[in-house]
Amino acid sequence: MRRRLMFLAIATSVACGVAADGPPAIEVDRTACSHCGMLVSEPVYAAAYRAPGSASRVFDDIGCLLEAARKEPEAEALRFWFHDAAGGGWIPGAEAVLVRSPELRTPMGGGLVAYRERAAAERLAAERHGRVESLPALLKTH
Repeated sequence: MRRRLMFLAIATSVACGVAADGPPAIEVDRTACSHCGMLVSEPVYAAAYRAPGSASRVFDDIGCLLEAARKEPEAEALRFWFHDAAGGGWIPGAEAVLVRSPELRTPMGGGLVAYRERAAAERLAAERHGRVESLPALLKTH
């Protein structure tokens, strides 16, 4: 019995020290943006990143994420996620196709949304007089 308790204690302490590998969970109207403090009310505009050895940071607007990422000392090592504007769900940053348009009304005025599918992003960009952008380009210019 004593041996089992010791094993359980060791396993629990090791498991608690491991950071989750995937995107963070968002509770609508309860999770605050790490940049502006507003609650995430519209997950379609939500984004997140994680720096190595740190907890995830959640944002209510892709513009907030870009502002915060610029200030990170190891910005090139950040791991990004975006919500798919076509169907919800998280998209890994490397797979996201971003659309920027002044006609998009996003929570903090960033004017950006993300798509999993390039064709969907191109359709929205054409409809809203915007353009398709890459994450690396936005990180450099935003």
